[in-house]
Amino acid sequence: MKGGDLVIFRFPEYVAGALTALKYAKRMEARIKGRTGLVIKDLGNHSLLVLFVDDYIVISKRFLEVINEDW
Repeated sequence: MKGGDLVIFRFPEYVAGALTALKYAKRMEARIKGRTGLVIKDLGNHSLLVLFVDDYIVISKRFLEVINEDW
């Protein structure tokens, strides 16, 4: 993933860290509400800064799926 990519939240099939990671994923899912996001910046360490409508969120790449491949 790189700056300019369109992404959606994808709930991971496997969540390491059990309950804490699962609670985090559910909070992010509720905060994003199915909206499409725009990757603003790759922050390294598997994190991205993503703009979802008017909400900037720093989120792990494993919770996102690119929807504009091969542009």
